[in-house]
Amino acid sequence: MNKSKLLFLLLLFSNTFFGQKVIFHDTFSDNTNKWELTNDNYTSHLEKGKLIIENTDSKNTKWHLTNIFDDADVVDFDIEATISVLKSKSKSATYGLVWSCYNNNKYYHVVRVTPDKQLQLYRYQNGTFDYYQAWSTKKVINKYKKENKFKVVKRGNIVKIYINNEEVHKSGFNDYYGSKVGFILDSKMKIAVDELKVTEFPLSVDVVDTYDSKLEMKKLPEYICDKVYSERGPVISADGNTLYFVRDKCDLNIENPDKCDAWVSERVKGKWSKPFNMGRPINNNDYNFVVSVSPDNNTLLVANKYDENGEARGGGISKTNRTRTGWEVPKEMVITDFKNINKYVGYFLASDNKHLLMAVERGDEGYGKKDLYVSFLENGNSWSRPMNLGAVLNTFEEEANPFLAPDGKTLYFSSRGHQGYGSYDLFVSKRLDDTWKNWSKPKNLGNVINSHGADLSYIISAKGDVAFLSRDNDLYEIANKVTQDPVVLIKGKVYDSKTNETLSAPIVYNDLLTDKELGTAISDPSTGNYSIVLPYGKRYSFMAEKEGYYAVTENVNVANLTEYKEIVVDLYLNPIEKGQTIRLNNIFFDSGKYDLLPESHAELNRLYNVLQTNKRIKIEIGGHTDAVGSDVNNMTLSNNRANAVMQYLVNKGIAKERLSAKGFGETKFISTNDTEEGKQLNRRVEFVILDL
Repeated sequence: MNKSKLLFLLLLFSNTFFGQKVIFHDTFSDNTNKWELTNDNYTSHLEKGKLIIENTDSKNTKWHLTNIFDDADVVDFDIEATISVLKSKSKSATYGLVWSCYNNNKYYHVVRVTPDKQLQLYRYQNGTFDYYQAWSTKKVINKYKKENKFKVVKRGNIVKIYINNEEVHKSGFNDYYGSKVGFILDSKMKIAVDELKVTEFPLSVDVVDTYDSKLEMKKLPEYICDKVYSERGPVISADGNTLYFVRDKCDLNIENPDKCDAWVSERVKGKWSKPFNMGRPINNNDYNFVVSVSPDNNTLLVANKYDENGEARGGGISKTNRTRTGWEVPKEMVITDFKNINKYVGYFLASDNKHLLMAVERGDEGYGKKDLYVSFLENGNSWSRPMNLGAVLNTFEEEANPFLAPDGKTLYFSSRGHQGYGSYDLFVSKRLDDTWKNWSKPKNLGNVINSHGADLSYIISAKGDVAFLSRDNDLYEIANKVTQDPVVLIKGKVYDSKTNETLSAPIVYNDLLTDKELGTAISDPSTGNYSIVLPYGKRYSFMAEKEGYYAVTENVNVANLTEYKEIVVDLYLNPIEKGQTIRLNNIFFDSGKYDLLPESHAELNRLYNVLQTNKRIKIEIGGHTDAVGSDVNNMTLSNNRANAVMQYLVNKGIAKERLSAKGFGETKFISTNDTEEGKQLNRRVEFVILDL
C-alpha cells in the first residue's frame, strides 16, 4: 500500500472515531457491574454470558437499572442492547429498554415490544405517562425466544429508536437525559440480555460562528416581570423603544383574568416605563397578544379574529392601525387556502408589510409537523396561498414562531427538528435569493440563549444589537451577536407643505431604478410620525401619498451601507392647487449634462399620472442650478434640463399647450452655495401649477 492511501485510511479512521468513547460495555461474563440480585418476586443472575432477569410477580412490572452517565445532558450517545424472551405469560406481555432515568426514578423513557410484534414508546414524568408512540405492529420485531436488538441514538435533542437496525421512531421533543439505563419486563416473564453497550459522543449542535459563552441574559425590571404573573411573547418596535408582551392569568386582564392580555411598556430616557394593559379593542374575553409591529409602530398584527364590536370571533390573524383616538378594531387578514391542523400557530409580518410568515401544519403537504411558510400580499388585505420555505429550514418535527429581521433576510425561528439542547431551540438562517426557498443551513444560537426547556421566540429591533426573549415566564434582553445585513431607519413627520400641519398618510418606498414597490408604512394620525426600515444594497425613493396632494419624493442611497444608521427626513405633501410650487427631487442628470438618467423615470411617471388624472392642469417646469460655473452656462444648462422634462411628458402623450419650460440658472437659490448639501438643494427641477 502506498503512503497516500495509508494516510487517507488513517484520516478516515480518525475522523470516524474522533471524540467517541465506549463508556460501558457488558457482555455479562462476570458480575463486575453487580447485576445479580434477588428481591421479592424478582431475580437476576448471569448464565453463559447472558443476564437472566425473571419477574415472578403476578401483577406488577419490574425493572433493573444501573448508573452509566455522569452528565447525559451535555453529551450525545448510543445505547445498544440485545434481548430475548425466555418465558412469558402471553404473547402480549411486554419487555424492553429503559433509558435516561433520573430523579429517583420519577423520570424515564421506555421502548418496549411484545412477542407478537407490537411496539410502544413512552415517557414517565412525576406520575404521568406520555405515550408518544402508541402500540403499533412492527414487522421488524422478532417473535418469542428470538433476539431483538434495541438501539437508542441521541444527537442533540433528536432521538431515534431502532429495532433490529430499522428506525421505528424519531422525535425532537426530548429535553432531559438521566444517568440510568436498564431493562423492564412484565409480570410472569423471563428475559435474557445478551449485551449492553453505551457509546458517548461530543454533543453535536451546530452553533453560530459568533457564539459567545460569556453572554448574560438580563431580566427586565420587576414591574414588568411580575412575581405573581407570567410574561412571555415579547415584541419590540423598530426603534427599540416600545415593548409589547403577553401577561397570563392576571387580575388586571381587562375581562377574563384566567386568559391572557396584550400589555405594553415604553422606554423613556433609557428606562422602561411601568407597563399598562392595552385595553380594548386589542384585548377582550379571549387569549389576546401582539404578534408583530410594523417599523412605523402604527400597525399591529394581533392574534385571533374580531367582530365589528371587537368581540372574539375565533382563531386567525388580524391587523389593526393606529387612529387619532387609539387602535381601530382589528380586521381579519384573509389568507387564500389557509389551513392548520396543529393546536398552535405562529405568524410574523415582515418590515415591508408585504410578506407574512407563518408556522402551520397543513396536513397534506410539508416536511413534518408544523412547517414555516410565507404568503405574499396580493391586494388590499388579501394574502396568497402559503408557500413552504423548503427542506433546509423545515424538518420532520415542529418549527415555530418565525421572526424576519429588518434586513428582510435574517430569519430567526424555533425548532425541535434541528439538533439543539432542549425540546425547542432557537436558530438563525439567511435567505439567499428572492425565491424564498433557498436558505443557509440553520445555526443554533447557543446554550446561553437556548436551555433544556422550550425556547420559542427571539426578536430584535432595527439596530439589531439587543434581542428580547422569554424564559420561565419572565422577559429578558441579551446582546445579539448574530450579524444581520445593515439597515437604515428613516424617520420623520408628514406635513402639509402649505399649512405645516401634520398629516396621516400611507408611505411607499420603491427601488429607485426600477420603481418597483418594495414596502409600505403609515404615519401616526395624531403626530404625523413615520418610520421605515431600508436594507442596504439599493437606492430607494420614498414618499407619502394622499388624495388631493402631490407628494414630494425623497431618495436615499444605501448601496454601500456598512452599519446601522438612522436618518431624519420629513415628508411634505403639496396641495394640488393653483400657484403651488412643487419640487421634483428624483430627477437625475450626469454632471453638466441634460440627458435624463433612467432613475428619473419613476418621478416623471408620477407627474404624468397627475396630469392624466387632472386634465385641466397646466404647469411651468423650472430648472435651477448652483453657483458652480458661469452664469451663462448655468442658464443654458437649466433651460435644457427643464425642456428635457417637458419633452418626456410630451412623448408620453401630454398636450404641449399644457406645459411650458424655463431655465432660471443661478437666479433663485433656496440655500447656501457654501456646502455640498446647499448646492444640492439649489440644483433642482420644480414645477408651478399655473391653472387647474
